[in-house]
Amino acid sequence: MSADFYFENLDEFRKKLDIAVKEYTESAERHLQSCGNKLKKRAQENTPSSGQTRKNGKGKTIKPLSKSWKGKITGLSANDIQYELRNTSKVYHLVERGHVQKTPGGRVTGFTQGKHFFDKVVNDFKASNEIEGELEKFMQEVKKKLE
Repeated sequence: MSADFYFENLDEFRKKLDIAVKEYTESAERHLQSCGNKLKKRAQENTPSSGQTRKNGKGKTIKPLSKSWKGKITGLSANDIQYELRNTSKVYHLVERGHVQKTPGGRVTGFTQGKHFFDKVVNDFKASNEIEGELEKFMQEVKKKLE
């Protein structure tokens, strides 16, 4: 027994699907950038501040820790893109994780606990519905391209 199948408008659907695939990466990158920028803004708002301006050894003013956040999208294809958020400050890891306090002679005098503020920001961001909302917008956009 053999069965014959006949599909109507299959070529038209393929054309729409090709258009959606081409624009998928561009659209996914745009929505990922939007979501990443929201995380970056939260990180900047929750970064602790010393309340004073600091200068390095050459007399230049050092940028505050909250202004040192940099985000970028990496990856070439839709399967590989990701948003990388990092802090470019040289002291970020000390504030985040904590550090030993030493005298100029090298004797340990204490330990400063880390603030772990970025972990809290990421957990709060995951708990919020911002990621799901952005994903829903993205799926609606892809659906419109297929129609």
